[in-house]
Amino acid sequence: MASSEDIIAITCAAGHQCEYTVPLLYGKVSLRLVVNSDKSVEKLKAKYPKAEVIKANMLFPPDCARIVRGAAGLLVIGPSAAAGEKEMGLNMVNAAMDESEAPASRFQHFVYSSVLNTQIRKMYNHDDKRYVEEALILSTLNYTILQSGDFLEIALPAKQWLQMDKPYRTTHIGQDSRSSFVALKDLAEVTGKVFLEREPHYAALYPLVSISEITYGEGARQIGLLIGKEIEIRELAFNDGVDWLLENVFGRKENIPIKTLDTMAYLVLHYKKRGIRGNSNVLEWLLGRKPTDLADYVQSKKAEIEAELK
Repeated sequence: MASSEDIIAITCAAGHQCEYTVPLLYGKVSLRLVVNSDKSVEKLKAKYPKAEVIKANMLFPPDCARIVRGAAGLLVIGPSAAAGEKEMGLNMVNAAMDESEAPASRFQHFVYSSVLNTQIRKMYNHDDKRYVEEALILSTLNYTILQSGDFLEIALPAKQWLQMDKPYRTTHIGQDSRSSFVALKDLAEVTGKVFLEREPHYAALYPLVSISEITYGEGARQIGLLIGKEIEIRELAFNDGVDWLLENVFGRKENIPIKTLDTMAYLVLHYKKRGIRGNSNVLEWLLGRKPTDLADYVQSKKAEIEAELK
């Protein structure tokens, strides 16, 4: 079991996943939130004044050592599809190994935020995570690997649609592509549980899916019925889809490292015909309840909007 004195370091702490994960751990453990920009440092310091917030680059081993120094636990979230994601993950495994072997080490648990179906090698962002998973499994570390489905909030942005008079979705994904989705609040709840309970989750690999296999088009149609609006889907051709994805993830489509460009191209090619596949049983078992369905998801987004208006 984790204690309130334990330092838990979390990388990419300003990202989508941590919007839901950090509040569940804040005040229960000592948090070290790791980001890669000054803007994110200031944002998180204001939001979580009792947390330690540091700027670090996981491509540099000395920064990785600084991230884990004195920590009892580590959640590694990578900048997905970014150049060097594999190297960042491997650097963090090596840093955690060194920290765990240091005199008077407190390090006990490495949690890796991975993705469903890392076996799909043609998607380089999946393959990068596969290497990190392998390194963890071969290490002497106590680890837990969380393999999440497509994020509901990114794939089917109900909160955005609720606030639009004529909702639409520009996308690189084929609307007949079937995929499996996880709600970020479900993923956060499991992440918190894994850290706080600790030992029962050592050497575990958890595929995490809230909604098993539905097409993107059907998901949008069902959400449209739930919010009382027809959602227009604007599916982009392949090249336009790659450019659009680059601009949305990196803010530009020029001067992109070739591996990142290839990663995005293969990702778009894959999602034109198929998604990633998983089952919700493991998530239901971990949560002790039914995972979030589309109706729950829409209601939670309505509640978020109402809370923001108060």
